Amino acid sequence: MAIRTVVFDVGETLVDETRIFARWADRFGIPHMAFFGTIGGVIASGGTLTDGFRLLVPGFDLAVESERWRADDPDGEREHFDERDLYPDVRPAFKAMREAGLSLVIAGNQPVEAGPVLAAMELGVDGIGISDDWGVAKPDSAFFDRTLELAARSRPGLSADEVLYVGDRVDNDVLPAGRAGMRTVLLRRGLYGYRHAAAPDAGRADAVLDDLHQLTSWIAERP
Repeated sequence: MAIRTVVFDVGETLVDETRIFARWADRFGIPHMAFFGTIGGVIASGGTLTDGFRLLVPGFDLAVESERWRADDPDGEREHFDERDLYPDVRPAFKAMREAGLSLVIAGNQPVEAGPVLAAMELGVDGIGISDDWGVAKPDSAFFDRTLELAARSRPGLSADEVLYVGDRVDNDVLPAGRAGMRTVLLRRGLYGYRHAAAPDAGRADAVLDDLHQLTSWIAERP
């Protein structure tokens, strides 16, 4: 089937999270090199981002620490992103894909604040799905059911195999989206992307690509 809709994850797919993680490091007084290196090492050894945080900050609890940070700095950027964090390939790639007749959707694991921020960027997408708004997060199959429902609003009759899900992780993106019947692309960028691109299950993706310019070309080459 031809690809009619492309769905994008948020963190390290559309949004460069470097500044966010740097602010976390600053909050705990950890040098950036040590912070990024430790988390990268944990992920490379099969651990999670949370495992990395807990190695650096014993007893770390994201919900508790986020609330504490909000109280300490209510008007600060904290763990959120804005226009400055958008990867530079997003706008030109989105423009090219829209001109090719594709509908575009964003759906990712994000806090409720992310929805209005993404909407304000005016990226020309047909829908935005946020896990905390939906009450379900990746890799839960219900998240991808909601994603397909969102995609079908602008494409009545859309089938799952006409949807391409693009993300930076095998476990949260490629495998569950594939189980939902979608086609998948793994982006080789971000803390997870480089490591996951080298994993055996990366072969389950339809393609492993370096950026959204490559994605645009790859889609154009499909039948």
